[in-house]
Amino acid sequence: MPQPLSRVQPDAGIIIANAGTPCLSLRPHLAILAMEAINSWSNVESFLLHLYVQLCGGDSSLASKIYLSLEIQTAKTQAIMAAVSSLANQDYQNLIRAIIKIAGTNKKSRDKLAHHVWGYSTHENLSDALLLADPKALLDGRNVDRGEIFVYRENDFRSIIAANDRLCGYGLKIRFILSGHVANRDGHIYVELCNENEIRERLDPRA
Repeated sequence: MPQPLSRVQPDAGIIIANAGTPCLSLRPHLAILAMEAINSWSNVESFLLHLYVQLCGGDSSLASKIYLSLEIQTAKTQAIMAAVSSLANQDYQNLIRAIIKIAGTNKKSRDKLAHHVWGYSTHENLSDALLLADPKALLDGRNVDRGEIFVYRENDFRSIIAANDRLCGYGLKIRFILSGHVANRDGHIYVELCNENEIRERLDPRA
């Protein structure tokens, strides 16, 4: 998990949110991983689209157009949740809702990569890192809150990628469940998914 600069190296000189400064080019191996992390979220979005279409009755171009016309992810999530409510099997409803909650968590990591500002430090302890900050944390250039500037290293990007890849794997298994695939005979895939730690933590305890 990315750590705040105030904890990692509070005295480090930083260059961040400077137009014309090619900070990503200075850490090319991390820049590639950052793009791979964003790309891994694109695969999640594809899974969510396919899930919505499947819940709406199959490969329907109308269902796809409606979903894709929604520009805000919150609206897309609400559309999926409404479609989930149409399932007769309450256990499947609970499972899919838990997985959608994971997607919401993962989206926050992606949004930071896509919408926050990048930087770097020449400090020797940060030669293997990029910096990322919410632009709001930099409004007062004289009193930058280093607790709001985060240090990203290779493992941080790889963790984001792994989390999204894992989520896409859940998505494939959900498609098997909903389609009545033979692999889910006797509810095998359903039980397997429910036993995943991050899914189990989000399942309704009353279910």
